[in-house]
Amino acid sequence: MGVRIGGVDVHFTGELDDGFEDAFGGLFARRYLPDVGESGGEPNVIVERFKGEEFRVFSAVYDHLGRDEYKIESKVPSAYGNEAPIFFILQAAARAAAKVGRLFITDSVGVVTPNGKAVLFIGYPHTGKSTMSVLAMANGFPVLSTENTIIEARNGRLYIVGGTDVLVYDPRVEGIYGVEVPYDEQTRSGYRIKDLRGDRERKKLLEGGVEVDIIVLLHAAFNCMEASFSRIKGRKVRKTLWYFSTALMKGLDYYEPSPLHVPISDEIGRNLRHFLETASENYSGRMFEAFGNHRALFERIVEMALSTETS
Repeated sequence: MGVRIGGVDVHFTGELDDGFEDAFGGLFARRYLPDVGESGGEPNVIVERFKGEEFRVFSAVYDHLGRDEYKIESKVPSAYGNEAPIFFILQAAARAAAKVGRLFITDSVGVVTPNGKAVLFIGYPHTGKSTMSVLAMANGFPVLSTENTIIEARNGRLYIVGGTDVLVYDPRVEGIYGVEVPYDEQTRSGYRIKDLRGDRERKKLLEGGVEVDIIVLLHAAFNCMEASFSRIKGRKVRKTLWYFSTALMKGLDYYEPSPLHVPISDEIGRNLRHFLETASENYSGRMFEAFGNHRALFERIVEMALSTETS
């Protein structure tokens, strides 16, 4: 039995008669796990699960016959109750995907602009990424990823090839910016949830991947008035993207009792270097740190994407 997460196959064995595996396809899990679906082949990751009240990983073997194998103890994953297995699986899938050149970029969203290419927004929590997604949907732009984005480097360019499909956003964005986006559910704290799984245009775009045109390190807030940009070049491109491309593997997305310390193999290292070299060589002129009001930033970024040269 198993699930496909971000293009890698995760198979479960052990004690699974209580719905443990099904929980990874739920709305909360899909907020963080990219492209969850049915397993389609040989496992990249094997997880043997034992029932228990606390979550713990008591065995981890890496690169055995080309796959990673774990033994865990856990109750069924659930929002607010037992979230640790979801973030553990995210870390395990991120490592497995990196071995085949599919990098999980944390704290990121991807938006397609009218030029047919993508803007990759990266940023720490509460810096405006979800609001940018809402503004994109309100303007009819496809949203490719909502929390974690999958990137491949090909022929000197970066491509978004997958990502999470559940958007959680602050409803204040509608009143402040005068937009309205249909939503599916609400969280306990009143945040709105939009499920993009059924978006056929998004699915079609991701089949071949969408070339990244601009990368934006975002710092946006409702109480800002203007938009300001600073170009990111050279070593800072690599340094910034190193964090966002390795954070999930390193367990910087914290879960209890503590994230695993997973090894970065030679294969993963080569794929990371290829990604960072591609970004540094080809995006130094199209990577920006952006500060200001969400709407002002969004409108300016769309203008940049439509222009032949950034100014």
